[in-house]
Amino acid sequence: MTRYLLPAILLICAAFCAVPARMQAVAQEWPTRAVKLYVPFGPGSTPDMVARVIADRLAQKLGQPFVVEDKPGASGNLGTDAVAKAEPDGYTLGISIAGPLAINALLFGKLPYDPAKDFAYVTVVATQPSALAVNARLGVNTVAELVTLLKRSPGKYNFGSIGNGSVSHLAMEAIALKSGTQIVHVPYTSSPQAMTALLRGDSRWLACRRSP
Repeated sequence: MTRYLLPAILLICAAFCAVPARMQAVAQEWPTRAVKLYVPFGPGSTPDMVARVIADRLAQKLGQPFVVEDKPGASGNLGTDAVAKAEPDGYTLGISIAGPLAINALLFGKLPYDPAKDFAYVTVVATQPSALAVNARLGVNTVAELVTLLKRSPGKYNFGSIGNGSVSHLAMEAIALKSGTQIVHVPYTSSPQAMTALLRGDSRWLACRRSP
């Protein structure tokens, strides 16, 4: 069973730096060495896969290595902070989704970075839907049947997502709120981990990015 929920946006961002006029000539020669591309989620996640495609194409086009480094943790805040704290010289980029760059500012008491001030947002590289999937052994085939099951046993079932504050987490909490029941959230650092848990039966159902 799948249902489209909310779109996700992947953005490339860089540590913020105002380039003075005397440095414009140098900037035009970029890059002259390897560029690091941080991903704040685990290997195999959609941001990771997109980052590796982009890194490969940029390396071919610009003749310098673009090195992808996965830095998952704290709902994407860890890797995002690594971009914010990097030297603002154009050699550290990040690729992320709405959670660390927007939603987390509303859910966490204090972030180690300022999404509005610490980054220069370069471009939107992809959009994708989210999907709701359940383990076939659960025996439900529609959202209505799932809600009925949850109402019958509040708090008994859990769901996996790609992290606290992610769109997949909030979408499921919205379903619980609207249906008047309770479900247990199990956060993972990437969608492959969440999907593996679903297939094993660790999570009875989940909301995750539509990724391999």
